[in-house]
Amino acid sequence: MRIRPWLSVVTLAAAVSACEPHPEDPGSVRTEVQWPGEDFYPEGIAASKDGTLYAGSLGTGAIARVKPGALGAEVFVPGRPSFGVYGLEVDEAHDTLWACTYDDLLLPAQPSYLNAYALSTGALKASHVMPGQESFCNDVTVDASGNVYVTDSFENVVVRLPVGGTALATWSSDAAYEPSEPGLITLNGIAYDGASRLYVVNSDSGALYAIDIQPDGSAAAPVNIPVTPALETPDGIEWMGSGRLFVVENTVGRASLVTLGEGSGAKEVLANGFVEPTAAAITDGGAWVLESQMGFLFGTPGTPTLPFRAYRVAVPPLLP
Repeated sequence: MRIRPWLSVVTLAAAVSACEPHPEDPGSVRTEVQWPGEDFYPEGIAASKDGTLYAGSLGTGAIARVKPGALGAEVFVPGRPSFGVYGLEVDEAHDTLWACTYDDLLLPAQPSYLNAYALSTGALKASHVMPGQESFCNDVTVDASGNVYVTDSFENVVVRLPVGGTALATWSSDAAYEPSEPGLITLNGIAYDGASRLYVVNSDSGALYAIDIQPDGSAAAPVNIPVTPALETPDGIEWMGSGRLFVVENTVGRASLVTLGEGSGAKEVLANGFVEPTAAAITDGGAWVLESQMGFLFGTPGTPTLPFRAYRVAVPPLLP
């Protein structure tokens, strides 16, 4: 989630102070990975099949990588000034790490792009401009065919890059996606279910939508899935399989599991106390929740707790 510069410091401070200290896991040592430097401010995270974790930075514009079993990260893609990296997605079939980026140096020209980096080397392969007049590439997912889908939190749409294509285009738009008042972040986390459906959350309204991918590749009308208890400022989401979604709730500092039923979802809080968590990545060892602390970057009084971290959260097994 990107906080617009004109949002008040009061709003940001409220977001940070809503979080309690991290809970300790009784009888075990909390597992974490650490991101480099004093100004990394991670926002997006993704995992490869071997458990390698990647995170993008708002503060430096770099992408860092943590190899399996390591505690600390190494720089994978070097940063640059006034450049932020948001949602990430690993596409091993195409040797690609997809990244939503935002370049403040390009203002007032189009500042938001979907970038493709070589997963093997970190080299930039392609950069695709977002199609809207005031776009913000927030989060990204890839379907089984290699089509890429991106949430645009300023234009309030989902855009799509067809496999082998060179241009993004609006894929799903609906009045339900519009903000409750101008300037608020809307569509945010996006996840693919491995078959023919995308799930998208709206940070403004708290809504969860299911969007079916039709046989011709177009988007079906979004279906609002009521969740009980309601989601609060949902940000990153990940598909867990077997009708379950892992959801990060930003301003309240929670990681929750939503189990889908017949047209509705039931939420279970798995962990809380995170300071502005923005995203999660799923590995065989559980879910890694990224703590951004981004409010301090955008003007909240105080300083972040260092080093920046992602914490592993255990996910309950499916009952027989």
